[in-house]
Amino acid sequence: MTPRLLALSLGALAGLATAARADTSLSGVCPDGSFFVVQSREAVPCANPHFAAPDQLPPVRPYLLPKPYTWYVDQEARNQNSAYNLVETAQKIRDARAGIPESASASGGGPGHATAASAPAPALGAAPPAPVQSHVPARAPAVTLADDELRDLVRLIALRQEAAPATFDLEDAHGKHTLKIEVAYSAAFEGYALQSLARDPSSSHVLVWSAQAIRDTDFHPNFFVVQNGRTFRPDPQGAGEIGFLLGEIGALPSGEMAVGYLVMPASFDPGKSLEVFWNDRSVETVLAAPAAPPAPH
Repeated sequence: MTPRLLALSLGALAGLATAARADTSLSGVCPDGSFFVVQSREAVPCANPHFAAPDQLPPVRPYLLPKPYTWYVDQEARNQNSAYNLVETAQKIRDARAGIPESASASGGGPGHATAASAPAPALGAAPPAPVQSHVPARAPAVTLADDELRDLVRLIALRQEAAPATFDLEDAHGKHTLKIEVAYSAAFEGYALQSLARDPSSSHVLVWSAQAIRDTDFHPNFFVVQNGRTFRPDPQGAGEIGFLLGEIGALPSGEMAVGYLVMPASFDPGKSLEVFWNDRSVETVLAAPAAPPAPH
C-alpha cells in the first residue's frame, strides 16, 4: 500500500472512531439528584455519579407528577403544617404556656376560664405524685376472617383482576419486581365487614386489597380514591376506614403477603369508573359488576 493510500485509510479510520464517539453518550444521576447526558466520563459534572440508561432513570421529582387538584386539597387538610391546622396548633401552644389543661381547652374553656392557678401547687418539699400507670391492652382487629375464609378472599382478589384489573406492579431502580398490590370489590365481604364495624350498610362501600412481596420491602396502605372530582383518603390509624386481615404496617419479607380492606363513603360507587391511588401510582377501573336491571312484571 502506498504511503498516500495508507494515510487516507488511517484518516478514514480516525473519522469513523470520532463518529462512533460522537454517537456514544453516558447518562445517570448525580448525588444532588440532577441528571446528566454526556459524551465521556471526563464530562460527568459530579463525583460519585450513578450511571443508568436513559430509560432506567426515575422521575426527577416524583412529587411533581400530575395529580388531581382535590388530591392536594385532601393532603393539605391532613398536613399538620398547613395554615389551616396551624391555627389550632398555635392555640394549644398558648394554652400550654398559660397552664390551661388541654381538656379544658377542648371543652370550650379559654384564657378566661382557666389559669395556671386552677390546680393547687404542691407543698414546698413535698414528694412529686407517683405517675399513673396505664395498661392499655392491644386493640383487637375490628374485622377478622378464619384461615379458610382468608384464603378464599385472596383467591377472589386474584380472580377479579381478570374482569376488573386493578394491579400495581412495583419495581426497584434496577427494574426488578419488589411488590404486587391488587385491589378488588366483594359484595359478600362488604356486608360482613360493615356488620363487624357496626356500620349502616347504606353508608359505606368496602374495597379489599392484597400486597405480595416479591423481595424484602416495606408496605404502608397509602391508598387514595378519586371519583367524579371527589377524593377520599382513609386514615391509616382508623380501624373504621382501613384495616389488616393479614400482616401489618411495615416490613414485608419476600414471599409474604398482607391483606386488608378500606372503607369509603357510599358516594364512591365501585360499580362506576373509580381511580385508585397507591403512593404516586394509580389505576382506573370499574371494580363491581353493574347491577342487573329489575325484571319486568
